[in-house]
Amino acid sequence: MADDEQSTEVDANEEEQSQGADAEEASPSENEPEANEVAEDEGPGDLTDISGVGDAKADALREAGYETVDDVRRASQSDLAEVSGVGNALAARIKADVGGLEVDDETEAEVEEEAPEEEAAEDVETELRPRGLVDKTPDLDDEEERLLTQRKRVGKPQFFRQDYHKKKRTPTSWRAPRGQLSKQRRGIKGKGDTVEAGFRSPTAVRGLHPSGFEEVHVHNVDDLDDVDGDSQAARIGSTVGARKRERIEEVAEDNGIRVLNPTYEEVEVSE
Repeated sequence: MADDEQSTEVDANEEEQSQGADAEEASPSENEPEANEVAEDEGPGDLTDISGVGDAKADALREAGYETVDDVRRASQSDLAEVSGVGNALAARIKADVGGLEVDDETEAEVEEEAPEEEAAEDVETELRPRGLVDKTPDLDDEEERLLTQRKRVGKPQFFRQDYHKKKRTPTSWRAPRGQLSKQRRGIKGKGDTVEAGFRSPTAVRGLHPSGFEEVHVHNVDDLDDVDGDSQAARIGSTVGARKRERIEEVAEDNGIRVLNPTYEEVEVSE
């Protein structure tokens, strides 16, 4: 009987010890929610985690000396407002997120208004227009106007060198055919026209620009002094640079001289 009582007491002691161990193991799990709550209450860990602070605002805060969230928490609202791109409204919002400051609805609205909005680029219709007096024409008599119209209507063939299309090394510039068997020299149809006196323009309008002006080549502003704006027009040399060309066009327009090869500029088309 004594042995049975002793064995019962030992079993009871073992059960109490096992229950105590289970209680100790269960206690840490009960404290886990408290740890999570503490972690949640720590607040933002990086500058970009702060409400209203993006990458650009975070870079501005770092340039101002606020490297961490703790630096921002220790700063006052007025100090944060002096940072470039932050302002008083966003400073109050930052302090509310890191320091417990309450932000009213008006401040939130101000922060939203401060956010820059990209304006949609309007499609503007433009076109290229020549500079200078492009519509100016000379004073011509009726006969000269008739001859210009006739020259334009009749025209003349394009004279090419014989067999220019057969070899690459043969240029297109006109040379009179001299071969004894040359079909172009003999005037065979389809072998190309030859230069003859009958193709010349009327003497009164020979060498004139289609507008009726006499062309004068200019290379600088001083050359415009010899140009008569009523009967002559200027043609700027191809070797003249852009800056000097612009100056020549300005002076020519002031002096009433038309430029036959003006530069073009892009202008807005008004409806």
